[in-house]
Amino acid sequence: QRQMCIRDRYYYKLQVLVLTADTALTDTVKKLEPLAGFEYEVLCRQNFDVAVKTADVVICDLLNAETLEALHRCKPGAAVVLSADAKFLEQLAPEDYNVLADIWVKPYLGTFIRFKLRRLFENIKNVRDCHLAENYLNTTINSIPSLIWFKDIRGAHLKVNDSFCRAVGKTKDDVEGRGHYYIWDMKKEEYEQGEYICLESEEIVLQEKKTCIFDEKVKTKHGMRQFKTYKSPIFDDNEQLIGTVGIAHDVTDLENMGAELEVILRNLPFAVLLTNEAGKIINANDICSQYFTEGKEAMIGQEYQQWKQQNLADMSEINAKGYADAKVLVGRREKNLEIYEKPIFDVFGTAVGMLCMCRDVTVERQLEKKIIYSANTDQLTDLYNRRYFYEYMTRNKIMSKHVNLFYIDLDNFKKINDEYGHQAGDTVLVMVAGLLKQTFGAEFIARVGGDEFLAVVLGSKTDAELAILAERFLSSLQQTIADNAKFSVLSASIGIAVSNALTDVDLLIRQSDSALYEAKRNGKKQYKIYHK
Repeated sequence: QRQMCIRDRYYYKLQVLVLTADTALTDTVKKLEPLAGFEYEVLCRQNFDVAVKTADVVICDLLNAETLEALHRCKPGAAVVLSADAKFLEQLAPEDYNVLADIWVKPYLGTFIRFKLRRLFENIKNVRDCHLAENYLNTTINSIPSLIWFKDIRGAHLKVNDSFCRAVGKTKDDVEGRGHYYIWDMKKEEYEQGEYICLESEEIVLQEKKTCIFDEKVKTKHGMRQFKTYKSPIFDDNEQLIGTVGIAHDVTDLENMGAELEVILRNLPFAVLLTNEAGKIINANDICSQYFTEGKEAMIGQEYQQWKQQNLADMSEINAKGYADAKVLVGRREKNLEIYEKPIFDVFGTAVGMLCMCRDVTVERQLEKKIIYSANTDQLTDLYNRRYFYEYMTRNKIMSKHVNLFYIDLDNFKKINDEYGHQAGDTVLVMVAGLLKQTFGAEFIARVGGDEFLAVVLGSKTDAELAILAERFLSSLQQTIADNAKFSVLSASIGIAVSNALTDVDLLIRQSDSALYEAKRNGKKQYKIYHK
């Protein structure tokens, strides 16, 4: 089973060339059991041919004039073994030794050959294993977007990944073997005056001899960056410190904070989405799928402004505090959403994206409407009240326009209350409110006292036009009470005042009240227009 696991990792077919006339040597090589993951193809030759250039292992037992020259023609990296007596070895030049993996000095026993071959193949396997392990390491660290580096005990970089090279703007050949200041193009004085802790954190790891986590600010080729850094000590076989390994995760940009953001977004009780600095949606939580039909997955990658136009068409203007209202259709029900937008800045004050929160405020808005309605409306007549009259007059610069104010007061209303009770009086007030609505239509009408009403008519009007409105109301009131004997004593008096741009609300009320007083003094059941 172990052999199968090794074979899954790699499988090598080694071509072994035996140059000899000794069949016993060839038989010994062929009988040798291959190591796990290897297969041996043994070729036997009694002279030199092209196989010398392709074989992985060459065992040469041919001692003639060609031997030394032919061994220099072996495949680069091939394991070359020379089997010779001491006399022949005297002919070797220093450069001949450079191509040899081993020398077997004759005479020797068969057990010697088996021992030497075993060691030779084990060495080849170790080389292959190391090469595979290095490929594993290189492929892994170069596939990771975080910065990875290995340092020796002195702080020199022994190995870095591709992301590290991109961050510092240097090649691996230029980085490996160099220290912190050179790699990051930083002077020692600049490091000491800044908020950097890179070198200090290395010392902490070496002292504590365990993995430590740091938040580090680093000056890179792409500007200042914020890293979440994991650093661990490296020990040799004797448990002696020989260096450190570091992994730096760039958390400057929102895209690089996926795991952390997911945890936060998942636990928020309202819909949240995030954009990057380019305005694209990069993350959203599951609640978004409850409000928007396209769902969370479809939102990611869209342009935020375009998404708003498609999904929040009724959205109001964002106010100074970042809030706006919008309506969305969820199934067959319309929901009110409170939208909150806020720019997101990194630790260096640079805008890196936008936060948008969508909160369901349907119930709140309904309650607000009821509260506002109750606060602004007379419960009995369903007309506006005195408080809201003043708010209306000061809102939208009403008093800067041409305003005609009708002050209506019921005549003899107290007699009805005294003789027939307040219930009858309430009936009269509701009736009068209905007549005022019929007369003045969509104009502003308020009940400002027990039996006192105000009607606001905007726009320039002649005295004749004002008179028509007043007479219409007085006439409709008389017609309504004509069929009810107990209300026969009821009538109304009206005072009318006209504003100009300099008139304030209180002055306008006093002028209409003055006209009303004159109408009552002249016999009631009539209107008067205020004139200076």
